[in-house]
Amino acid sequence: MTGQPYIPSIGEVLKMTPKLNEWASMAAHAYGIYAGINRAIGETKDKSAPVVSHADHYRQMAALLCVVRVFATVDRQAKISLQSVHRYLKKPESVMEVARAYAASPPEEKPNLVQSQKFIDQFNADYAHIDWKALGNLQSFRNTAIAHIGWDEVKRFVTFGQLESLLEIVSKLAGQLTLMTSGLNNWPYEHRESACDNAYHKWAAIFAADAADRIDY
Repeated sequence: MTGQPYIPSIGEVLKMTPKLNEWASMAAHAYGIYAGINRAIGETKDKSAPVVSHADHYRQMAALLCVVRVFATVDRQAKISLQSVHRYLKKPESVMEVARAYAASPPEEKPNLVQSQKFIDQFNADYAHIDWKALGNLQSFRNTAIAHIGWDEVKRFVTFGQLESLLEIVSKLAGQLTLMTSGLNNWPYEHRESACDNAYHKWAAIFAADAADRIDY
């Protein structure tokens, strides 16, 4: 996209909100899988076992999926993006329009401009915590390296700490956007914890079974 940055209308924001929430949820789920497998590998005694190498492959794929999905939610050049939402919220009429969208959700009520402004202020406060250098590195990763990257090279672009921080912020933003426009509580970051627990218990059980020679390859 060239020229002036895209600024959506309230109608377009309402349409993109579920998609942004879905992308953030998918990113959280992918990171949870990575974290769960990482924990299971860290606790297993025989890290040289073939099954651990197999798990590491899934761990890498989950982390890569998280990188792609996190960037997708904040892509400056995309119309469906938390950045385009942020630009929309700078418009003076956004307070009233967001208030009307929230009020239209069941049970319907009168628009509350004070509440709407609080929603927008919280969104902007969370948005201000984005690590733009880390996000820029994700963009470089996506644009120049993702098709042929080696796993060890990923660390040149972003650390897992930076990735988790970005994930937490975009999850808050997507959840806040959902709340302010629909009244629904749907917080993407919650997917991380459940995915992490599931992946950890699954792979820990597989490692234990392999160590006891109960897996028939």
